Amino acid sequence: MKQCLTLTILLGLLLLSSLAGAEALPWSEQAAAGQDADALEAMAHAHLDQETPDLEQAALWLRASAEAGSGSAMSHLAYLHAEGLGVPQDGARALEWYERAVDAGELQHTLSIGWAYMRGQLVQQDSARAEHWFRRGIEADFAPARIALASVLIADAYGGKNPQRALEAEALLGPALEQEPLLASYFLARLYVEGIGDVKHDARRGYEFTRVAAQLGHAQMQGWLGRMYANGEGVEADQAEALKWASLSAAAGDPYGNGIRQQLEAQMSAQEIEAGRARAVEWASRQR
Repeated sequence: MKQCLTLTILLGLLLLSSLAGAEALPWSEQAAAGQDADALEAMAHAHLDQETPDLEQAALWLRASAEAGSGSAMSHLAYLHAEGLGVPQDGARALEWYERAVDAGELQHTLSIGWAYMRGQLVQQDSARAEHWFRRGIEADFAPARIALASVLIADAYGGKNPQRALEAEALLGPALEQEPLLASYFLARLYVEGIGDVKHDARRGYEFTRVAAQLGHAQMQGWLGRMYANGEGVEADQAEALKWASLSAAAGDPYGNGIRQQLEAQMSAQEIEAGRARAVEWASRQR
């Protein structure tokens, strides 16, 4: 009895030391027996963190952790199957594990599955299935899923397909503004500025959402905002403010914004250019 107890203690110490960063244990049913999902996943990461990662061993430990209920292990295992790392590449198996991960609460993988179906990656392209998975995320109030579906509907409407669904995209984006302000405002700006599908052009609303995205650092929207101030689109014209935003866009590497900056500087006085540049420097300094 005493020998059994001593052996149990030694095995426990060995497992604890491996989780703390010592050499990872090879997977076996005996080594995995009795371990909870977190401990099993930690063993997988011990193999992944080696100087030369042992992907096959990591996959075995991840599978054990996934079978024990770890959603993150399911996600990692899905990725390994998708890429053929440590396991045979198998799109169907990857999707199966991503689906199980979603059921376990890993809502970000409603996007992994949705985009896989939308782009025909891992599985045959199927737009209806893609939308189904985006809606799984939307129903769980996962804002990125709203952005994803809205972006698809906008792209379709922009290309002349189902123009009425641009209105649906508009409705999806509003509730996403609080959680995903940058992308939601970007797509709303595009809808109102370009008048996509059945969403009518609205210069004032286009300006409002362009400004939100620009203030959040979106380089393309900064260029658009520069043009709006230059031309008085939805806002009173202000050449110094136009140069400010075009300069910020150009500094971030956006070619459109740089083009606007060059056009403005070619027609502005030296005093106006100095004022616009000073505003850009002041804004950038406040962001640090």
